[in-house]
Formats: sequence, structure tokens, C-alpha cells
Amino acid sequence: MAALWKLPITFVVENNLWAICMSHYRATSVPEIWKKGPAFGMPGVPVDGMDVLKVREVALEAIARARRGDGPTLVECETYWFRGYSLADPDELRKPAEKAHYATREPIVALKKYMLDNGLADEADLQGVHKKIDEVVEEAVDFADASPLPLRSQLLENVFVDPKGFGIGADGKYRCEDPAFTTAQV
Repeated sequence: MAALWKLPITFVVENNLWAICMSHYRATSVPEIWKKGPAFGMPGVPVDGMDVLKVREVALEAIARARRGDGPTLVECETYWFRGYSLADPDELRKPAEKAHYATREPIVALKKYMLDNGLADEADLQGVHKKIDEVVEEAVDFADASPLPLRSQLLENVFVDPKGFGIGADGKYRCEDPAFTTAQV
């Protein structure tokens, strides 16, 4: 639909090469996700998602294409997930050599080195950025902790386009207002 209507959209797929305990290469017959773009009438562009500046370059080009009215672009950023997904994922399937290879290409470390090597920032500048990030995150956590829980009746708000769709009972009220809703008895 986006290609048909030439919508100004940049679709970004973060391909981190692993799902929970499953290699991307074992899960799909066409591992190059960007190749799916042309099948839908839009360009597909692969980019090294471990290189912040290359991602920026590709993103700027896709955004310019959208703003010109040339329609959507599918961008596949091939990156890497550095550890297991959760406590339930012991991360035993990835080979140590694979992990070591990608660890040498860690994007934040590489960007920091680039910025320092090219005089775009010094260590004090970057420490200031880290401090500001810590402050913003801490403020957000404090706000969340101090906020009241949302009303049960808000559970499905802004989830569905059709206000008479799933979750709305015959009486016009959200089904989640019924205490049995979350116990699967409705």
C-alpha cells in the first residue's frame, strides 16, 4: 500500500542476526531482507548496521527520497545482538568466534573513536553526554515510579482504529472493564 500510494515512509529493519535461540540464517530461505523491497515496488537497501555513519548516510538518502515524493524505501540494518535475549536464553548457541568478531565492531565504541580521532569531541564532551543521558533516564524512571497506575478501562485505548472492534462489548464499554477480562473468562 505504501508503494502504491507513494507514501513518504522509510521502513527500517534491524536484523540482529538472531531470534531467541535461532540464527536468522536458519529461519529464512532469503536471509537478505532488503531484497523483499523490490517485490513490493520499493527500493531495498542493505547497510552495515554496526557503522553509525553508514546508517546515517543511507537513512538520509531514504528520507530525501520520501520527501521528494518518490515513495517508501526498505532499509535493512544488519547488526548484532550481543547477548542472550532474556534470563530464559542462556546464549549457548552462538559460537564464541562469532561473538568476538562482532564485539570488535561495537557501534558506540567505534563512533566514539571516530569522534575523538577526528576532533569532533573530546573525552570531557562525551562524559558530559553520558551524564546528561543518565540524568534524563533517572528523571524518566522517577516520573514513572511516582505516576499512578493507569485505569483498567484504559487498557485498550488507542490500540484499535475501529472503536467498535475487538475489546468493545455489546454495551459499548471496553471488555477490560470486566474483572474477568484478564482471567480469560470473558
